[in-house]
Amino acid sequence: MPTGVLVLPVVGGWAMSITGVGCGRPDPSVVDAAQAKDIAAATVAGIARRHHGRTVRTDWEPLADGGWAGHVREDVAP
Repeated sequence: MPTGVLVLPVVGGWAMSITGVGCGRPDPSVVDAAQAKDIAAATVAGIARRHHGRTVRTDWEPLADGGWAGHVREDVAP
């Protein structure tokens, strides 16, 4: 089950690393942090749903280098 995700600015775009899953190559079509975070959150949600049968949300925290740390948490309906 993914527990975290990093979105980092790199030469050639934004890279994503999912804790417990792996990392992806920079995608030059991703032009900003908001787009990179949306893609990362959708990716971890898909992994959690497909492989673990769970619904998750990602809460974001900025990093000093311009990247973002996402904390993946199980989404509990009220």
